[in-house]
Amino acid sequence: MTRTNTSDSLWILPADALPAFLSALAENGELWVPVPVGEGARFLPYREGLPIDLTQTPPAHPAKSILFPHSEVLFTYHRGDDGIPALTVPEFDSRFLVAFGVRSCDLHAINALDAIFLKRSVPDTGYQQRRERLRVIGIACLSPAATCFCDRMGGGPFDTTGMDVQIVPFEESYLFRILTEGGNQLLNPYLDYFQAADEGAIRKIAALEEGTSLQTGQPVDFEDLSQAIKTHNDDPYWEDLANACLGCGICTFVCPVCSCFTLVDEGTPRAGRRVRAWDACMFSTFTKEASGHNPRGAEVARVKQRFFHKFYYCIENEEPPGCVGCGRCVAQCPTSIDIREVIRHYQREGT
Repeated sequence: MTRTNTSDSLWILPADALPAFLSALAENGELWVPVPVGEGARFLPYREGLPIDLTQTPPAHPAKSILFPHSEVLFTYHRGDDGIPALTVPEFDSRFLVAFGVRSCDLHAINALDAIFLKRSVPDTGYQQRRERLRVIGIACLSPAATCFCDRMGGGPFDTTGMDVQIVPFEESYLFRILTEGGNQLLNPYLDYFQAADEGAIRKIAALEEGTSLQTGQPVDFEDLSQAIKTHNDDPYWEDLANACLGCGICTFVCPVCSCFTLVDEGTPRAGRRVRAWDACMFSTFTKEASGHNPRGAEVARVKQRFFHKFYYCIENEEPPGCVGCGRCVAQCPTSIDIREVIRHYQREGT
């Protein structure tokens, strides 16, 4: 018999029951989980037997691919014998979409992506459809990486913003904390896999939360940072950053907020498809026009654009900042460009 729960309740899932729970969940919807790939982890659709990595803090690759795919067919086209073209838009999955094991930083990033894909002029159809059916089973960060600084950007290891359910890993089990009615509806059919949490588990989660606080500095004042960057448009510091930058685009692809894309038409004049794929503003040809003119042909212009977008344009547009403190770009930049140092530099310049 399925047990009934109330919202904001606590349940314990034994670690050895996790695969069975995920398999049952995946039978009724679309489930994405962090999977070890090479030396990192990326979010992929779940299938039975797929290994899961809940230890990387955060996973090397962002969760934005769940809502904003690496590549996506926007429509296909076909011109019939009468010469009239017909467009076909792909059908969307109508089942619920579950993101499992997502960290607080990635959820703050989704809030920023909402501003881009839902609140600017006409909402993006694919993103909107996936976003509306999304349910999030997030996870607390018990061992933040040395490159994490989400506490300065409005988040934190136990922050539950954007989560329907939060997981707290124990040694041989997981505590599931139901936070919303959506989380209640999601887990209710599967509570036979769980045990009700006792007072000991409740005390343990409180101790873990108290002992897992980041202290990487004072919260960033984005209004002050925005103005400091604006008034130092000609700062020689931009040249220093450009001299270090390879223009490889790693920072943009691992950033959970960056949303640059390109459109490619594949096929012939009679039949084909239009595909949207991730792109990077750090690439030398990203802004190159058909005339051959490139308004950001110089490396320094591209580097400056990256940080102006994150900390000036977003704030001016009354949108969330373009950085959530996940530290992925810090960890993976081949020339050790550190966005934390950029923030510190302009915080000093602004004083």
